[in-house]
Amino acid sequence: MQLPEHGANPRSVYARLGMEPPARLLDFSENVNPAGPPESVAQIWPQLLDRLKAYPNPEGEPFLSAAADYHGISVDYLFAGNGAAELLALLAERYRGKRAIVVHPTFSEYEATLTAKSVEIVRVLASEDNGFKLPLEAILDGMDSASVVYICTPNNPTGILPAAENLFEIIRYGAEVGCDVVLDEAFIDFVDESLSFIPEIMNNPHLIIVRSMTKMYAIPGIRLGYVAADPTVIKEIKARAPHWNVNGLAAQIGAVCLQEESYREQAIQRSNLQREKMTQFLLEYGCTVTDSVTNFIAFTLGPGRDSEKLYRDMLARGIVLRHSENFRGMDGRWLRIGMKNPADMAVLKEELRKWLEENPLGDSHPVNSDTIQIIRPGKLTFVSGGVRSGKSSYAERLLVDETGKNGGRLVYIASGTATDPEMKLRIDWHRQDRSNHSWTTVEQPVKLEEVLPAIQPADYVLWDCVTTWLANELYTGWETGKPCIGQLGCMEKKEMQLYETIDAILGQAAHLVIVSNEVLDELPSEYVETEIYSMWLGRIHQKLVALADTAVEMDYGIPIVWKSERQEVTQ
Repeated sequence: MQLPEHGANPRSVYARLGMEPPARLLDFSENVNPAGPPESVAQIWPQLLDRLKAYPNPEGEPFLSAAADYHGISVDYLFAGNGAAELLALLAERYRGKRAIVVHPTFSEYEATLTAKSVEIVRVLASEDNGFKLPLEAILDGMDSASVVYICTPNNPTGILPAAENLFEIIRYGAEVGCDVVLDEAFIDFVDESLSFIPEIMNNPHLIIVRSMTKMYAIPGIRLGYVAADPTVIKEIKARAPHWNVNGLAAQIGAVCLQEESYREQAIQRSNLQREKMTQFLLEYGCTVTDSVTNFIAFTLGPGRDSEKLYRDMLARGIVLRHSENFRGMDGRWLRIGMKNPADMAVLKEELRKWLEENPLGDSHPVNSDTIQIIRPGKLTFVSGGVRSGKSSYAERLLVDETGKNGGRLVYIASGTATDPEMKLRIDWHRQDRSNHSWTTVEQPVKLEEVLPAIQPADYVLWDCVTTWLANELYTGWETGKPCIGQLGCMEKKEMQLYETIDAILGQAAHLVIVSNEVLDELPSEYVETEIYSMWLGRIHQKLVALADTAVEMDYGIPIVWKSERQEVTQ
């Protein structure tokens, strides 16, 4: 049975499947900001009532000028429309009777609007075998005989952002062969506005950018979007549009929304946090998850599990996921989840957990690509615990005992910086505690990899601690207003560097002991940054436990061994 081709139609899904909707419905099929519209929209609402009595500005003002200011371009490069759907329909007329390349899996409106204009569709398929990366060669090959190529960036439904160098190559080749390039950036503001290609339209008259206000600002009910392109293209689109195609309320609300920088930053951080948590959850249950950068992810279940059964079973529990029956290359085997507030995400995880445990994987369990496997001669011990739990003393004693038996050099890596009296006292205390055992101390490396030249073969190394390293790395760049915590992919790179450095240390050392504070065990903080810090710490702890030969948690000076290799500790 044909299901709706768009998300956000939960009751239509139930009706088409002949199911009675439960009293509680949680719709994860749509991917609108769960925070709702900015507070400033509610504040101007009484003023908007007067707009109901007046005809709207035919140019879409004041929104058009606000968008021009936001992007630093002239209004001549912009056209506002009644949502991206109208803009795509107007744009399709430019290619009537011609040939268009559409890169799948992708948004269904591209083909729907082009087909209505008798455009010949050439489909290029991104393969799940390589993570749905942009099929660059196939696109370039097809552009020789096409008038336009449509690319969704970040992609819907995978959430994957094409490499900028690939997009630049497509744009360059389009100019060479006379092929327009349409980039749909409906979700780019959930990533980083600096990644938008709108600045490139000045030098590339064949480049057309489609943007939506719906997703980030949670205003799908008023329908608002815009096209950024060369003025000749804008005039062409404008000539086909009906008069007053943007209503007066939408124009006012859109102008207000574009002023909401703090709102956007909070939305990005919350989206990233929930996406990371959900991705990790699904990976732990053997699912394959797309490498999404935006406010949704797509996943497939692995062998022995039926995606259609999960989809229907979740509907019965009042949870609506986005099916992929109309996404070419996904063919119903994948499902998409839009990120919601923490409470709704918790309900989803619990229902998914029950289902996944009731439906275990088949015999051929896929390799989890998120697992880091370190191959090294040295041993790795991970020690965690609360403040003043004795974890550092335990770790020091462990290595001192080993060098007493085997010989070798003791190396202490101190991440802490004496920025306040308490930290100075702790550093001095640990330095004094190590004074009787000839420790070589590497004090306060800015980055962990900076210690590598100091490590010698057969060293016994203690790194204290992960939490200070994480805080330093997350907030690198804070003074410039662009901390790593808010930069796309920044922490992922630092995390990978962390594991590579651990691997390098273990390639030299006889034993590496890593100390870390426990993950905060308290109610979620009102500050998104604290939640992100806790999420990253938990993520790193999980991986370090998986990698370690021995994992110990300290509780009031008592070691609780969760995972053990053979070793004895003198108490």
